[in-house]
Amino acid sequence: MQIKNEVLKNAEQRQPVLVQHFQNVIKHRELAHAYLFAGPSGSGKAELAMWIAMRLFCINVQDGEPCGVCEECQRITAHEHPDVVIVEPDGNAIKVDQVRFLKAEFSKSGVEGSRKVFIVAGTETMTASAANSLLKFLEEPAGDMTALLLTTNPQLVLPTVISRTQVIEMQPLSEDQVRVQFSRVGLPADLIGLTLQLTHDPNEVADWLVDDWLQQAVASVWQWFSQVAKPDLNAFVLVSTTLVPLAKDRPHQRLLLDMMLSGFRDLLMTNVADKKFTPRFAKHDKELAILASQYNETNLLEITDLGLQSKQLLERNVNFQNIAESLTLQVIDRLSEAIT
Repeated sequence: MQIKNEVLKNAEQRQPVLVQHFQNVIKHRELAHAYLFAGPSGSGKAELAMWIAMRLFCINVQDGEPCGVCEECQRITAHEHPDVVIVEPDGNAIKVDQVRFLKAEFSKSGVEGSRKVFIVAGTETMTASAANSLLKFLEEPAGDMTALLLTTNPQLVLPTVISRTQVIEMQPLSEDQVRVQFSRVGLPADLIGLTLQLTHDPNEVADWLVDDWLQQAVASVWQWFSQVAKPDLNAFVLVSTTLVPLAKDRPHQRLLLDMMLSGFRDLLMTNVADKKFTPRFAKHDKELAILASQYNETNLLEITDLGLQSKQLLERNVNFQNIAESLTLQVIDRLSEAIT
């Protein structure tokens, strides 16, 4: 029951205006057959989609709100309702077999009634051919069906798909709202500043907190960064002993590189910014000030650029350890020249 209520609560807290909008739309039977929810991670796309599904199937609607506790709401929340089809990217993309499953489901009527709802997360990760397979349904919806397509990047969604849906832009949460959401999932206060630069999605943060991964990653990246910024070749050893064990897949590798870049940014901004600047590694502000005083702005811009180039290499599927070790040696080389 707690999880079910959490879904509804998150939808209402993150997108209260849109929840009210869909209350009225459903009340007046004006729901369109297809929507594209566009917004950044954490903006409430999935929660709003689940809210709509529960509102449509709930057997105990009260004042336009789904109850969240009836059998229908429970099954939807658990992804077990046969007439609420939910597809999420398998890894980094929606795969071919998932698209085949969707196409098959589009051709079927509801199992328990006439209504059917489709929730497709990561719509932008579909290939062009996969997305085109949705067009027949979007052009000629069969029966009482509603498709809710979710995307963080509408620019990557086929224009033909966009033109056949009602596009709903998610309003981004304020920083204060995000901070509250982060606190609720258990993020330590001293990590909130850094984490805000990595995501605004509390669900992602909750995943990172499992087995203390985030805490270990932040500590390990700082240990590496404080050595590379001295500059000290011990940082090269730390890549294989502390960073690589945490880089278990591409998403975690991206996160680690983003944290490493945050260190470079802190160093640069500490060097050039006024006292109002708050470092992402805020608990190490005194050490950052000492390190930053050794270099000039040009030096720090150069190593920041090296970090950005490393992110590009990762997207080209270069091995993470090779990227991190090469970055370490290049930064040490540049900074060594700067202080000699």
